[in-house]
Formats: sequence, structure tokens, C-alpha cells
Amino acid sequence: MKKFNYDYSRTMMMKILVANPDNKGGSKVFLTFDEVLEIIKKADELTAGAPKIIYLVGWQYLGHDDRYPEFFEVNRFAAGTETAEEAREKLLWLIKEAKKYHTVLSLHINFSDAYEESGLWDEYLKNDLIVKNSKGQPRVTGEWNSRKAYQVLFSKEYESGYFKRRADKLLSLLPFDEIKTLHADAFFVNPGKGVSIKKEKEYRRKMIEYFSDKGVDITSEFIYRERAFGFRSQWGKSDIIGYIPAVWNLRMTQRDFLKYPPSLLAGGRLTKGLQWDMDLEKLFYGNIQGEDLFGKEDWENKFLKEFALINVPYLYLNTFERKKITGLFSNRVAHFSDGVKSYIKDEKITKNGEVLKENGTLCIPAVWLKDTYFAYSDKKCSGTYNIGWDEAEIIPVGSGTFSGKVKTNNGSLTIPFEGGCGYLIKKI
Repeated sequence: MKKFNYDYSRTMMMKILVANPDNKGGSKVFLTFDEVLEIIKKADELTAGAPKIIYLVGWQYLGHDDRYPEFFEVNRFAAGTETAEEAREKLLWLIKEAKKYHTVLSLHINFSDAYEESGLWDEYLKNDLIVKNSKGQPRVTGEWNSRKAYQVLFSKEYESGYFKRRADKLLSLLPFDEIKTLHADAFFVNPGKGVSIKKEKEYRRKMIEYFSDKGVDITSEFIYRERAFGFRSQWGKSDIIGYIPAVWNLRMTQRDFLKYPPSLLAGGRLTKGLQWDMDLEKLFYGNIQGEDLFGKEDWENKFLKEFALINVPYLYLNTFERKKITGLFSNRVAHFSDGVKSYIKDEKITKNGEVLKENGTLCIPAVWLKDTYFAYSDKKCSGTYNIGWDEAEIIPVGSGTFSGKVKTNNGSLTIPFEGGCGYLIKKI
């Protein structure tokens, strides 16, 4: 198995959208770089310092999905600067500051798309680096920000040296020797006139390996399972599992979850509309994605709830070996090593019969901290848990007030949950 720079199975992976093109020659800024830093600070507080990778979306030119296949200039509108070079300096500052809050800040990019508005469009068209349709015209693969997107021809771009040229230019933009990770959006292989899907997939792997040789992991949006003639399948064989350590949107069968351990393929969430068996997420959980919350009204409380009920169990379960799944439909149980079980019914997690989580209430080891549990309930209630210590310190996370040093009853601790807030329970 390839060695990656991070253990993505024990790291939160999220995105923050900063800007879109406004289609008037400017940028619609959702979050400035200064505001991003404040979100990073708050997220670190709410996650009790859990390790995080955050990819910036819309960091370039006028925003998200702008100017590809170029990705060489930082969005000065989001940076709040006069020039692109000043914007780059502001982004370098943001990356450096984020590290103080257990956060690796990197970029969300796209290797597949090409736009007519790009400064590289004429050159790519002239050198036959764009996939064509049956009529010999550039093949449209989508429309984003009211602009048509076309598909880069991976094999020819790679062999001609153009891919290495733009990859090297990107790597020189920021300190990727320190960042060591990059997110490739929509890394699809698309069919076209004279295009061999098999060959394009081969060159997609070469593109990933090029960054790997430079010391940079590539994460991506999906598990890509293109078939020989360009048709996409939810269940076909993937050719890049083992090349990429994590994906944003998981499409997994029960067999997949047992076949691919999180150390080989992390996520991500199961995606509604793409995934038919959504109950699998109640067995294995996943990474909250952040971008649907950050900067929105009351995002902190919603973020804390998702972190507690999705990420904390995910990080915990990923420390055990997946053994088997028993039962059918909503009665299924996932069995892990060390007597750990996860149930669809009541969304329960147990270890050797002791309940760690049930529905919206939990007290689970915070595996990123030493001798610490993370406790949370989405409602006002009480719960008793065997933590095994004589004395513990309770530290509220969020708006909770229950705190201080407490004695246990032969290792059992009763927590008066206030509802909607979390607690760190640390061994004394």
C-alpha cells in the first residue's frame, strides 16, 4: 500500500467556499481570508484540537471554477488586496496562521475542466489538448457559473509536457513541501472522438503519481469507476483506490466497506442521490464536510452537533479493524476488533457490551487526545458511562456550563447533559 503524508482516517477533511465569479467581471465573495481564519479558530475550539485538513474553494482568479486549466493566481477580492501578488502573500499568511489551530490549509482545484475564458484556451485548442465530440468539436461536459466547461485530454496533455508545466507552476505558488495535500475536484475521465478511456485512466494515475513524487497527496471528489466506453458506474472497479487516500463523496457497497479499510480509503460522506444504501453511514459514519455550514447563521451549534455525532464516532471506529457485518436491512450490525460493534438500529455503538453511543447521545474516547472522552447529547438528559477512572475533569465545549473535577463511582461517571453542547472528560 502506498504511504501517504497524512493518516486521513484520523483527520477531519473539510472545505470552505470563499468566492464565485459574479459574471460581471468581478468576484462574489462569501468569506474573506480574514473571516476564514476566524472560522478555523472557532472550528478548532469546537473540535477540541482534532487534526484538520481544509481545502479552500474559489481561492483563484474570480472564484470557484474560474479560468481552468489555469490555477496560478490568488483571488485578490477574497484576500482583500489590490494585486494578485499581495493576495498570494495574504494566502501564505493564512496557511501559516491555520497551522496554529491544528489545521492544514490547502487548495481545491480541477485538472479536468477547461474554459474558453482561460488564458490557456487558445493554446490548448491549438495543440489538440481538449477532448472532442463525434463532430470534431470541443466536447462540453457541463456548465458552471453560466460558462461551458470542456474536458482536458489527459494523455496528450501529459505526454506533451503541458501537465507537468502547469503542475510545477502550481507547486511553486505555495509551500506544498509543507502543505503536502491537494484536492482535485471532478477528476473524471470523459469519452470523446478517438479517446481511449483505458488510456485516459492510465494517464490520470500518472498525473496523481507526478504529484506524489513531488511529495503531495491528491484527494478527490469521488471513487472514479469509468467503464471502457466512458459510462460511469456506481459499482464498477476503481483504478485509483490506493493512489488517492481520501475522497469527498463516498459511493460504497457493504462489501466495499469491508474490503477497503479507512487507512486505504477514507471519506467523506455517503452521498444522497448517488448512494442507494444510506444506512451504511449509520454503521461507519464519516467526515462532516463543513462547507454547507461555515459562515452560515448559527453555524457553530450545527457544526458541533455534526462533529459530535458523525466525526467523533468515525475517528473512533477507524482505530479498529472492520471484521464483518451481520443481520439484514435496518437490523445490520458492523463488528470491529476489540469487541466494538456499531448498529443501524438506534444508531448505537458498544464496546464489550458497554454503550458508548445511542441515537443523539454519546461518550466516546477522543482518539486524537490522550486519556480523554468526548461527550455530547442533542437533548437534555443524563447518561452513565464506565470511563474506568477514579477522578475526571469536565471541560465544556460550546455553550455548556457543567464543568470541574468530579469523582466517579468505581469508574462510572453520570453526565447531566444540558442539550446541544459537548464536554471533554479528561483523566486526572
